Amino acid sequence: MNKFNQVFPKEEGIFPYIYLANMCIPLFFMLREPTETLYPGLLLLLIFVIVYRQIFWSSKFLILFVVVELVITLVLSYFYDPLYLYIVFVFSYLMTRLQWKWLYWLCGSYAIFSLILIYQTVFPDHLILIVSFLPPVFGGAILPFIMKASLRYKELNEDLKRVAEELRIKSEEKERLEESKKRMLADLSHDLKTPMTTIQGYSKALYDNFVEDEEQRRRYLKYIYDKSIRVTDLIDELFIFSKLDNPDSLINKQEQDLCEFLRQLIVEFYEMFAEKEMELNIEIPSKRIVYSFDQKLFYRAISNILENTIKYNPLQTNVFISLKESKDLLVIEIGDDGTGIREDLAETLFEPFVRGDKSRMNDGGTGLGLAITRKIVQKHNGRVYVDTNPTRGSTNFIIELPI
Repeated sequence: MNKFNQVFPKEEGIFPYIYLANMCIPLFFMLREPTETLYPGLLLLLIFVIVYRQIFWSSKFLILFVVVELVITLVLSYFYDPLYLYIVFVFSYLMTRLQWKWLYWLCGSYAIFSLILIYQTVFPDHLILIVSFLPPVFGGAILPFIMKASLRYKELNEDLKRVAEELRIKSEEKERLEESKKRMLADLSHDLKTPMTTIQGYSKALYDNFVEDEEQRRRYLKYIYDKSIRVTDLIDELFIFSKLDNPDSLINKQEQDLCEFLRQLIVEFYEMFAEKEMELNIEIPSKRIVYSFDQKLFYRAISNILENTIKYNPLQTNVFISLKESKDLLVIEIGDDGTGIREDLAETLFEPFVRGDKSRMNDGGTGLGLAITRKIVQKHNGRVYVDTNPTRGSTNFIIELPI
């Protein structure tokens, strides 16, 4: 079966079988020839078939092989029977793989020599046979125009399909964005309403002098202050997210040493890791890796992940931070062996206001941190995702930046 596939590769489809089956017709006429002309004719047909198959293995000689097929067709038609002109339909689809200029030249030459041949064999005694010769001559002559019109129709059809597919994708994307905006507004309303209700309740109690104990008054004021900070943080995060979501927003990229940047950032978080007795495993190259990025925004992107790693993992969690350089990518990995993230949640973790579970709904976070991280990475033409089954640990945030 493998040897058969070598002769007739699957990617060729059924066309070679159909056209080679059509060779049975000229072969039938050839077998009716006398002995002195039979063997040369069979030899020509054999060469024709070999050349026909060889085209698929030596495409760089396509012009030469098609010319050989055309010459054999005309020779058989001239020395044997003009009906051999019909063989042109066997290799006509091979001719369409030629450049347009060669297609015009070959089809034009075929038409001229065919007309000369018909004139010599038909005129003036067998004019009625002209009807039999019209299909191959006419078909071979107008082949370039047929193919050009067919290809143009195919291109238009493909363009229409592509436009329809693009419209469908844009429509789905628009619906998804609308749904995302609605969900975002609902989540934002909820996240703002909760602290504002607390602020209103405590401030009302203080305003109406319902609280006489000084210690309780101070506690109420502390609640009001904390909730106002929560609202301010949420508004600030929302402003940054909206700004990054604008495709026209610009970032301040500068070439810097990415290794040194990561080392300095980790140092700033070292005390927070130490408070939770977390073990740091850092793999950052000692050499300089110069990369163009916005230091302020990238600091926020990485710090959002580090803050989540510290906040949502238990004591003595092992944390892995690495920077690796490949041929066309810089890969930053921040992983841990802590609580882990469910695989179904990992797919939506970078959406606005998505949190890990219900226990995190009132943790003081805005729900926009990782959404901002993704926007920042996208502004750097990169991507960020979560690997929930890493080779080590339980969760791995991966940032890929193109070089």
